[in-house]
Amino acid sequence: MHHGLRFVEEDENTISRGSITVLFSYQVSILSLLEYESTQRERTLSVGPFTLKMIMQINCPILAHICCVEKFKWPLTKDTVVLRVTTRTFVIALPGLLYALQLPGHCSRERLRILSSVFNKYGHYKDLRQRKLGGYRMQYNEPGMLKRLRPHFEPLAHEALMEIGNIPGISRFCMEDQNSSFLRACRMSVTTKMIMESMRVKTMTDSLVNIRGMSPPDLPHQGRAYALASTFTRLVDAAEYSTLIFSALGDQVQDIESPLRYASVDAAFQNWNLSEMGLLCFISRLGPDVEKEEKEVIANEELWNSVAGDQEEEEDEDDDNDNNEDNNNDDGNNDKEEEDEDENEDEIHR
Repeated sequence: MHHGLRFVEEDENTISRGSITVLFSYQVSILSLLEYESTQRERTLSVGPFTLKMIMQINCPILAHICCVEKFKWPLTKDTVVLRVTTRTFVIALPGLLYALQLPGHCSRERLRILSSVFNKYGHYKDLRQRKLGGYRMQYNEPGMLKRLRPHFEPLAHEALMEIGNIPGISRFCMEDQNSSFLRACRMSVTTKMIMESMRVKTMTDSLVNIRGMSPPDLPHQGRAYALASTFTRLVDAAEYSTLIFSALGDQVQDIESPLRYASVDAAFQNWNLSEMGLLCFISRLGPDVEKEEKEVIANEELWNSVAGDQEEEEDEDDDNDNNEDNNNDDGNNDKEEEDEDENEDEIHR
């Protein structure tokens, strides 16, 4: 029983009773997860087309913004931190999660400027390129780039999250071998899919949401409430909290204040969140869907790693390594010049 929630299998772009607008799309991208555990691994979550959509519920005055690489999804909200750390690399921070979205070298400056504008409009966006983080200027796919830059952008992402009332860093419910960063990312993707689907097929009724606050007159889409990060993280936190209870670790979470946080600061706009009934409705489907998502991501990750390994072996056997190195240097110089022009133009627009 799903309390009136109905989930269908049709493609989200073909049959819709909600209003979906594609704000940005590009045919190639890579989404990585920067794990918070001691190993701080960088894991590829998805490779494929990137889309950023806005969905409005027809029979309920709410809206949400959804990011997607292939089929892997996560929310964009006004308290989601987005940092542009290089020309084609964006770091996205949510409570308990740190992503990196990378676009390829053939993505034009104009397309990147449009994406930055959308991130700035609907997220908590900062452009860090002028800081030359760590003194590095790197191409989007340079090996080890994220690992070398992480010590510089991660503290800034955490600081920004705290400023807007979110808890940065590893999840409060990640204990022993339970609730890993990777599992949280999979839960977030499934949660985002379920909420988007319920809005699309008009099953997100008034009884499933709580709407608070008022929006300033200059905010777009007057009369509609915006989703918060906690619209999604409360459901993920509930799943993690439940895992600890059933793993006999409940005594370790007794001192955690407000396990399902709405938000610690008042948003300066009308916002919505799941009600208690909404949480109950959605969490009943979360378990099996997360298990399926986790298996698909792991299988794809193994495939991508295998392909990457084959490519590295081919490069090692290439007799023209010197020529390739010269070409890479030229590309790096071009990328540096392009970045300088882009920063200057952005400064003029500001």
